[in-house]
Amino acid sequence: SLLWGKLLSQGARKRKGPYTIIFIPHSVFKIGFSVPKRFYAKAHNRNRIKRVLRQASESLLCQYDTLPKAAVIVKYGDYNIQSPSLDAACHSLEPLFREVNDSIKDSGRDAIEG
Repeated sequence: SLLWGKLLSQGARKRKGPYTIIFIPHSVFKIGFSVPKRFYAKAHNRNRIKRVLRQASESLLCQYDTLPKAAVIVKYGDYNIQSPSLDAACHSLEPLFREVNDSIKDSGRDAIEG
């Protein structure tokens, strides 16, 4: 879709280990997950990782009073890295989501002040 292309070409990136979050300000919160085939050739492995990422994101994002007005891609993958456990995914994604939330708040403030 157009939003996916815009995210990949213009989005800001935050990275921690095999996790990358790509985001841009958007009118509503949207989230997608990407696990590249080059890292995990079998579809059932990619699907399992996406399920873990979705569950970890859900448990972390429910802690926010309001979700940031952003479109977000959570990307996972690196050579020689095994599939993440739910606890490991939550632990790694928490600071990344916090950074995204802070960046979106700051960009909203800049737009109001500017």
